[in-house]
Amino acid sequence: MKKPYLIELRLDGTAKHVCRKLTYDISKKFNVKGNVRKRPVPHITLFGPFNTRRIKDILQSIQEIGSQYSSLDYSVDGFDFFEKKKTFLGIPTSKKKDVIFLKIKPSKSLVQCQKILAKQLFPITNTSEFDNPKDKFHFHATLAMKDISIKFDKIWEYLENYEIKFEDQCFRLTILRDSKIMYEYDLSAKRLLNRRQALNRNLKRKIEEQRKYT
Repeated sequence: MKKPYLIELRLDGTAKHVCRKLTYDISKKFNVKGNVRKRPVPHITLFGPFNTRRIKDILQSIQEIGSQYSSLDYSVDGFDFFEKKKTFLGIPTSKKKDVIFLKIKPSKSLVQCQKILAKQLFPITNTSEFDNPKDKFHFHATLAMKDISIKFDKIWEYLENYEIKFEDQCFRLTILRDSKIMYEYDLSAKRLLNRRQALNRNLKRKIEEQRKYT
């Protein structure tokens, strides 16, 4: 069954710049296209992908959860990777490194937010078992994926030249449908924005200005 919905944090500021630059640098230098077939949007996935017939309940939950936070903070500390394992009759037969990402160290509030999201949304969505609130969640921002296995060692050696370590924060929970923004909940404004409002740069600047004085 198709799972068109996704909830994520869109990176901003330093994190957005670093993630996008490294994504394009890796793609160009090593001719890997897995993460740039579509325009890459630096982000941290919080829940999904999923399908649901209860989108109104989803939006209500996001507003209730988002109202508890004024920002969601994290730090970026180097790189890591995911490994896909193949098994036969329960016995591991091969390993394949298929995702390289910025390693995200979440604040306590971000960990709490993700756990509450998973707990509330898991029963009313058709999602992956890995979004089960009982499972360990890996916060990350993807740099390269899918077609990197053969070139992994060279890419990893290249990334070892970088010392990436900084703190950043996000102010919006983003709800996507078919990879397009459907709604965003602005944590500082305590406001659910539709697609038109979420993409309105003037409105975003206005909220950012208000944030400075609160």
